[in-house]
Amino acid sequence: MISFTQINGYPIIIYEKDGKKYYWLAGCPHKKRPLNEGKIFDDKIMCPFHKAVFSLITGELIKEPESKTPCINCRLIKADIIGDKIVFEEEPFIPQLPSK
Repeated sequence: MISFTQINGYPIIIYEKDGKKYYWLAGCPHKKRPLNEGKIFDDKIMCPFHKAVFSLITGELIKEPESKTPCINCRLIKADIIGDKIVFEEEPFIPQLPSK
């Protein structure tokens, strides 16, 4: 099961499997795009912009983005919920749609 929420202004993916919850910043680290419209399949999420695929269990990059721009140190940003606060393992960002 997957759901999306906002905590302290950050969009969060909550992925639940076998009674365990995984929390991730809902942003693709490739170009900092939102993942809330991403395709979910087999414990993975595909970025709707450049088709990068990430594990919703480990956060690791499974498939490189279809882009000329490489994805350096590309992995989802893990989040922990402590009370009503959120703590990220890396520097978070606010995902943005591409400008026209």
